[in-house]
Amino acid sequence: MASILKKLFNVLHADLTGRSWHEEVVHPYFHSLIYFGHKDPTKCYWEAELTIPGSQDRVGVAMQGTSQGPTAEEEAFCRSMLADLDRLFQICRPAFEPEFSSWTKQSLPSEWRAAFKLDGFSVPSNGEPNGKWDVTYFVESAGHFFTALIESGKAQGVQVDG
Repeated sequence: MASILKKLFNVLHADLTGRSWHEEVVHPYFHSLIYFGHKDPTKCYWEAELTIPGSQDRVGVAMQGTSQGPTAEEEAFCRSMLADLDRLFQICRPAFEPEFSSWTKQSLPSEWRAAFKLDGFSVPSNGEPNGKWDVTYFVESAGHFFTALIESGKAQGVQVDG
């Protein structure tokens, strides 16, 4: 039954113009990877879900990569971000504080995990931490996703989905 539903989903979401396509592959680190190809190479990207070490929680990851897969630098970036979630949040914290207070009418707790749950992140081009990328957390007390826009290693802004 699941196979039929997957095929139906693929048919309903297919690009009938032929400009885009997707392909699922297996990768040693990312496991199941989906490549979203496009005739315009700048619109191609990879998506994966990774398990947070020591947890059952999974996070989404998106990266440019090449048509053959993510680069070694992009994989290293993902490994380093998931290896130190506190450091990842500290990059976002200065931008999140005023938005958190505005949306929840509370101050941001010193232990970020009490209010934020990592949802996913994008990987900067070639895994270069000083490039442009973003990180998204769900804030249950606000009922919204907070996305930090990162550039040059610092949060430059926040988008809240509401």
